[in-house]
Amino acid sequence: MQEVFVKRIIFGIFIATCCLFSAEASTSAHKAGFVLLREGVGARAAAMGEAQTAVVGEQTAAFWNPAGVAAMQGKHFILAHHRSFQGIKQGYGGWAYGNDRRGLALSLGVYGAGGLEARREPTATPAGTFSIYDLNAGLSYAQKIGQRIYVGFSVRALHENIGPESAWGMSADGGVLYRLSENLMLGAAYRNWGRMAQLDRVRTPLPRVFRVGAAWFWRTWIATADFRLPAVGNRGANFGLEYGVMGRLFLRGGIQTGHDTRMLSFGMGITRRNWRVDYAFVPASQGLGDSHRIAVGIR
Repeated sequence: MQEVFVKRIIFGIFIATCCLFSAEASTSAHKAGFVLLREGVGARAAAMGEAQTAVVGEQTAAFWNPAGVAAMQGKHFILAHHRSFQGIKQGYGGWAYGNDRRGLALSLGVYGAGGLEARREPTATPAGTFSIYDLNAGLSYAQKIGQRIYVGFSVRALHENIGPESAWGMSADGGVLYRLSENLMLGAAYRNWGRMAQLDRVRTPLPRVFRVGAAWFWRTWIATADFRLPAVGNRGANFGLEYGVMGRLFLRGGIQTGHDTRMLSFGMGITRRNWRVDYAFVPASQGLGDSHRIAVGIR
């Protein structure tokens, strides 16, 4: 009875969110900001096309779907680095513990670039240089309800800096997972609800997005799919595939649709005892350069 009640609530939230996003996407005229919340975390996720809403077992669930933290078995610590065009860098670190009943996670992310040219008007000579960076620190908690359902939430403190200007803010995520069978997990997450303080008299809108996804596990294969409905921007789908070899080597690939600069992604992971090293290569179009991600995880 409890699970039936929870399922009805989840379905109602799904319908209401879809209606809300459809209305807002058609009327919004500005682009969501705070890049750190739009860029995914983890090399494994990047290699699998960022289709992670229903994937469990890692600390990065605190970013993709906080309900997944409760579905973990034991602890997981991760450090990740991402370098893209023109020296833009992203760093992420986190710790999580779950026991298939409840889970807790801590996260810290930073995204920035320096030496950017500043101009007040069209000119060949810049007026100077400036730096930008985004920072967030988060806390996640998740709980199992009944035998098949997990729910979770994350709260984050946000800081944005562009040259001499800076602003603080808060955001929250919520997610749910449903274990349909031993081999199939379904998930939904609503991310980046919140607001920023004004930055030079302008308030940066957060990149709110609703995602639903599924993950299918069979022997050494994992297939994942996500569908994303952002409040602002293109809707699209994400697909990922992972194949494990002898439990030590993992080969990955992914596809994204609806993205302006990227579609395909590739990567691999290598495990040794309680360590795992992941790498992802994400080619970009429009001359923006390719992206490389690496992550180290410890259990």
